[in-house]
Amino acid sequence: MIFAYICKVGLFGSLCAGIFLTSCMERENEEASKRVIEVAKAISSPAELKASDYFYEIRYVPLETRDDCLVGSSPDIKLLDKYILITSANRQCLLFDKATGKFKCQIGHVGKDPGGYRNVDCLVDELNGRLLFNGWGHDLISYNLDGNYIGKIEVPCIQENVYPSNCFVMNGDTIAGFFQNTLGKEENRVIYFQEGGKLLALLPNESQCASFEINSMSVWKGESAVKEFGPSALRGLIYMEGKDPETASVMYPNNSNFWHVGKDTYFMESFNDTIFHSEGTALIPHLWFDCADLKWDYKDRFSINKSRGLFISQVLDSKHVLFALAITGLYDKDKRKTYSVAFDKQKGETKASLFEKGIKDDITGFLPIQLMTVSISGEYGGLLSMEDIAKWADKHTDQELPKELAALRDLDEEKNPVVVLMR
Repeated sequence: MIFAYICKVGLFGSLCAGIFLTSCMERENEEASKRVIEVAKAISSPAELKASDYFYEIRYVPLETRDDCLVGSSPDIKLLDKYILITSANRQCLLFDKATGKFKCQIGHVGKDPGGYRNVDCLVDELNGRLLFNGWGHDLISYNLDGNYIGKIEVPCIQENVYPSNCFVMNGDTIAGFFQNTLGKEENRVIYFQEGGKLLALLPNESQCASFEINSMSVWKGESAVKEFGPSALRGLIYMEGKDPETASVMYPNNSNFWHVGKDTYFMESFNDTIFHSEGTALIPHLWFDCADLKWDYKDRFSINKSRGLFISQVLDSKHVLFALAITGLYDKDKRKTYSVAFDKQKGETKASLFEKGIKDDITGFLPIQLMTVSISGEYGGLLSMEDIAKWADKHTDQELPKELAALRDLDEEKNPVVVLMR
């Protein structure tokens, strides 16, 4: 009798343990699935991207228009906690109040004098309340958000004439620099250093590929570049044709390989399908783009024949959702297609649509949205020109403009653009 009881208890315990282990495995599998961005599957069956699937609010901020803050051509946008930063091909860097759209100040200037920088495409270091611009040497020019010049940060040289191609402030005074392997000969991957020049770590480039020799190069800019290669090409994309006619290469000079989500830092490089979480000077795998049969291996990065594969050109990341741009046929202008990819981190769900279609605004019923930036707090942003708004108003005479735009009755196309903010 006792033996039978023990057997029953043992059987019950084994059953409970089995159920527990099965439950744990199911939870682990569910969590693992939420770390996979099924990009190839999504672009094989494109679907309309709707704002309400990812945002709960869309707000429009008309930027103040004055002679001293008139935004030039090909404007770009970055978002801070309280401000909107607008740069343009006219070599402007303008700061506006995010709540009101009022102009605050211009930040620095292009020039070779003290405090002058090479171009307006800057790095927002919100954690330290400053902007960092590329100087004329291997240095970063620093300004605070009141437009005051702070100083210069020297970027360390690894060996003779070897410097990182772009830098990113990790936290405090620690900066990371990435080495773009544009010619296939780069031995380094990432450098970590302090602003005073102290070297903290140097990570080697362990990915191998054939070397690349440039035959010719062209620079894409403005709207034509955006149409072909996405918003990160707005201020310039360098397209290189190889001496070997079966090879080519591209470089996005203003693309940052590092980004913040809150206080966490992430990293991704071209021709690599993994997003890494940066912990100190270590890179830990975090999310993975499942490219399936469209996977484009790092070793084939210069091969035109392999360019039917997926190239991730931009990542706009936040706590709950990640947006990316995926290009197929990168080196083939006749077959090149650019897709907007949306990954819902809570559901583990991936959707994709042709980039040109934008995101449908089913919250306010206004113009489709093209995402251009995201803040470290997870607020996404884009720009609408007054010309596009006027065209929409002419076609939709039975619909009202969003409440924030109601005051723009004359829809003067000479006015500054309108900022779209999404949370």
